[in-house]
Amino acid sequence: MSRQVLEVPGWLPPGPASPDADGVPDPASVYDLLSDPADCRAALGVIPRLTTDGDRALLRGLASACLAVQGEGGDWARAVRDHAASAGGGDSCKGRAAHAVLGGLLDFHRRHPGASVRLKPASGGPPACDYRIAGVDTGGDGTAIPGETIGIELADTYFDPAELASDGGVSIGGQEVPVLGDRGVLAVVVPVLAPGPVDVAVRYGGTEVRLPTAFTVALPEPDAPDEATDGPALP
Repeated sequence: MSRQVLEVPGWLPPGPASPDADGVPDPASVYDLLSDPADCRAALGVIPRLTTDGDRALLRGLASACLAVQGEGGDWARAVRDHAASAGGGDSCKGRAAHAVLGGLLDFHRRHPGASVRLKPASGGPPACDYRIAGVDTGGDGTAIPGETIGIELADTYFDPAELASDGGVSIGGQEVPVLGDRGVLAVVVPVLAPGPVDVAVRYGGTEVRLPTAFTVALPEPDAPDEATDGPALP
């Protein structure tokens, strides 16, 4: 008799890791927990405590399929429904990676409905997230004056932006600035800097991303003359 050697489905690509600095479970940190297939049951217990709905069903389906394909229980029907519910992919770079891996597990199950395999953590390869500064919004002209509020758009974030205040920071031209808003776009105020092009940097944990010459600091326009004091002298 010949035995068929089954190819083990690929597992989640590495993060980067999301430290979960505020101690509140979020989808990115659950993804990190799922990076070791031995922890799928633990992740399934954490998912109901997520405070946001983004990627919740997708991660639940992935954890269920992870257990099922390893013969440790799980729920293939649940995994199919959760994968279908996120047909457009996940809400984040880690979510999109989870969607692709779950699709691979479901395809494996369709081809080998009674088979069980032991999943292995991924080793090497490109990370799930290519975290970067996508752009800086200064109002369309590429310039801003000190005291003006600008927006910093991030791409492929792998953490909760609300954690930047406690475990990261933003700097403009080398000066740290507070983050006023963190929903999709970071709102910050341009500090007092000399006129000219400046870099923008965003730091989270041990990772910093930088956008060189992100915008140009301009001088404020001079005030219009006050005719009551600066006008011609009266005869």
